[in-house]
Amino acid sequence: MAATDIAHLLQQEQDFQFLTFDSTIALELGLLILKNAQQKGIPVVISITLNTHLLFHYSMPGTSPAEVEWVQRKNNVVNQFYHSSLYVSEYLKQNKKLGAETYLVSDKDFVAYGGAFPLIVKGVGVAGTITVSGSSHIEDHELVVLSLKDFFGMEKEGKNKVE
Repeated sequence: MAATDIAHLLQQEQDFQFLTFDSTIALELGLLILKNAQQKGIPVVISITLNTHLLFHYSMPGTSPAEVEWVQRKNNVVNQFYHSSLYVSEYLKQNKKLGAETYLVSDKDFVAYGGAFPLIVKGVGVAGTITVSGSSHIEDHELVVLSLKDFFGMEKEGKNKVE
């Protein structure tokens, strides 16, 4: 299935929902994303927020302040539309809409490119963001998803923070 298939992107959001989330989980997940990025040899900025509170941030060597700005702009997309920034990008493309013109948002503050994923807590909804920036927007999204798959797999083996 293509990484940009809208139904697949929505299913990912359903698959990766937390029972609870706190700074300890953010640290564990952030370090897992860092490990996966290092294994792939891609320098990225990693950011995890909960209710707009920054719980984890790391800028790998080889990144720049521009990636930090991209993280914020991608986060704004998730916080505005409650979906991954890649989903919003593909939705806009498939419906031949432009974000700024259609939704009255500023291109200066919003960028609908992959890499920001909604942090969803079961019974609560979108409570934050898990974001990567520094590679292609598809690769950024895939790094987050790979790391969530790893994280949820670890959790299913006994830590019971996620389903």
